Amino acid sequence: MSIGPMDSAAAFARYCEVAPRLPSACSQPVRSIMRAHLGELVDDIDVFVLDGFGVLNVGWEPVPHAAARLDELRNAGCAIRVLTNGATQPSTVTHAKYQRWQMNIAAEEVISSRDALARGLAHRDGEWGFMAKEVSELGTLTPQHRLLEDDPQDYAAVDGFVLLGAGEWTQARHALLRAALKEHSRPVLVGNPDLVAPFAGDFSLEPGLYAHDLEDAGLAKPEFFGKPFANAFELVTETLGDVDPQRIAMVGDTLHTDILGGAVAGWKTVLVTGLGLMRDLEVERSIEMAGIRPDYIVQTT
Repeated sequence: MSIGPMDSAAAFARYCEVAPRLPSACSQPVRSIMRAHLGELVDDIDVFVLDGFGVLNVGWEPVPHAAARLDELRNAGCAIRVLTNGATQPSTVTHAKYQRWQMNIAAEEVISSRDALARGLAHRDGEWGFMAKEVSELGTLTPQHRLLEDDPQDYAAVDGFVLLGAGEWTQARHALLRAALKEHSRPVLVGNPDLVAPFAGDFSLEPGLYAHDLEDAGLAKPEFFGKPFANAFELVTETLGDVDPQRIAMVGDTLHTDILGGAVAGWKTVLVTGLGLMRDLEVERSIEMAGIRPDYIVQTT
């Protein structure tokens, strides 16, 4: 077992490998409409649901024009939501980040896969072992929790596992998790289905990558919370009221999470190609290989 660095091509290939475990969209457009940026879609879309990484920021830096684009969309009368698979910390921390970047986004407009996970954990008893960080505020998710680090006894003691954030996860810790599941099968919940997230020069490895490794090994059948799964999109829908789904657009950089999930929800979809996972790939060929076609393609936010 070895999970190492990934580039765009390797991450895309891995998404294609695990695609049978993802939801299926009933219908997709025959062709994608090309536009330069989101500002050119305001006549067609009333609600823009934006991914974070690859749309508003790349790594820990904001997309330079993103704040101005948000203002442009609001001035055109469009509503904004952020739907991110970033789950390591609460949505309030994500909102504070956008505020530092002077992005016009309200706290209640930020929804994360962590919020879907919290709902899923609400009625589950037992102590959960977390792939997470010290700053992850695990007590806001469940009263009985244990941060998984390098002590095998922690892995043996818990009733189930939650893969929340992989920023401090290591090969050694993943080996401990695999060994614990081999010894005693337990539930595995995944608070971030992403395989990778885009940074300026590379990609971080995310919880979904480790979750699929566990399933490949026959050690667990993980339960996912976040894009492309319906539990995340339902949280957004609850905030919108009576809006025609065909006037809502999921905007993201990844075919197998943002675009697939938006299509399953019955929304329009917008693939951003220049900032995230697609930035080093041939876009049309990738769409054909994945069998997932967005309604619109834009180079940037």
